[in-house]
Amino acid sequence: MDQSKTILIAGATSMIGQACAKSMENQKLILMGQTPEKLKILSTKLKVTPDVYVADICSEQSIKTTVTKILDAHQHIDAVIYNVGIYPWHPIESLSFEEWQKTMDTNLTGAFLLTKYCIPSMKKRGFGKFVFISSIAGESIGLPNMSAYATSKSGLNGFMRTAALELAPFNINVNSISPGKIYDPSALSQEEMETKTSSIPFKRFVEPTDIAHMAEFLISERSKNITGQNFAIDGGQSILGDKVSS
Repeated sequence: MDQSKTILIAGATSMIGQACAKSMENQKLILMGQTPEKLKILSTKLKVTPDVYVADICSEQSIKTTVTKILDAHQHIDAVIYNVGIYPWHPIESLSFEEWQKTMDTNLTGAFLLTKYCIPSMKKRGFGKFVFISSIAGESIGLPNMSAYATSKSGLNGFMRTAALELAPFNINVNSISPGKIYDPSALSQEEMETKTSSIPFKRFVEPTDIAHMAEFLISERSKNITGQNFAIDGGQSILGDKVSS
């Protein structure tokens, strides 16, 4: 990566969040999450000790206060990686309103809030990078039983494009990454892994590090003329569209 950057990773303790933190561990990292114990464990695995903030991504007051504390400590934030998401698995008629609303608040409204309160300091400096971790479910394929998740991620991509247009005059880049099926050996047997990869052109899962490497590129100077774009990293899955949505 270029010269040292101050990078805020929201949702840092997930597989993708941890991969991003590890990939960028020589930078000035700010890790945000909801579980202090998990944040502490992640911090011990990194070469450079990061700053850690516990925040409720669904609370405007929590996000506003946390961003203020970060700026007081660091003066600026160069890049934000929004890697927060939940995915209730129910058919539409069985999905509760509470689950629907919680998914929207977490996956979409949280991104809005964090972006809203990070923008002013970036505008003042004339520089900034936002990377939202979305999903191919929000862009190119349908996923039965995941209506709330797919809707929230589709909304996130729309928000990304609008923010990119609004912030381009201030030299602020905004992009998203849409992962396909992520490799998680702890959750699947060998037989299940073979079944789930059979419909992917590359016949393999996406690794969390694949997402981290793209995020690292998108917050670097090498991506200075890239904004408003969604990048699918899915082994070719989205090429086939809804044929592989199950």
